[in-house]
Amino acid sequence: MKRAWLVLFGVSPWLTFAAEDARQFVDMPPAARTELRAEMLDFQTALYQIVDALAVGKFADAADTAETTIGVSAMGRHRTAPMNARPGMYMPNDMHMIARNMHVAGSELARTARSGDLARALGALQPVMGACVACHRSYRTQ
Repeated sequence: MKRAWLVLFGVSPWLTFAAEDARQFVDMPPAARTELRAEMLDFQTALYQIVDALAVGKFADAADTAETTIGVSAMGRHRTAPMNARPGMYMPNDMHMIARNMHVAGSELARTARSGDLARALGALQPVMGACVACHRSYRTQ
């Protein structure tokens, strides 16, 4: 019925995806969710900074941001947080695997960006962003 009402009023059924969210719900305490959200925003900012640096030929800056914010060097950010503020403890194994693969891809992006080859660097950016998309399309915390 909801779809019929939306179509009658000129809204396409594909816009109703939020009401039919099929992503897996990952239940975690508010403190862990807050930490995860802050980390995701940091990743988003880092991606912007990486693309910006690549666009103006600052390959070393892009590499540094990729490694320190997204790469393997960035793993373990929550290890000293209280137990209820450690998102990883609440993630399903497959979600954890996506996160680990993203960190490895971030380090590979850093290595590739240092080469100064824009096409290769953009190619190495794809698996990082692909991990973001895979996780956000598969899981939700609210």
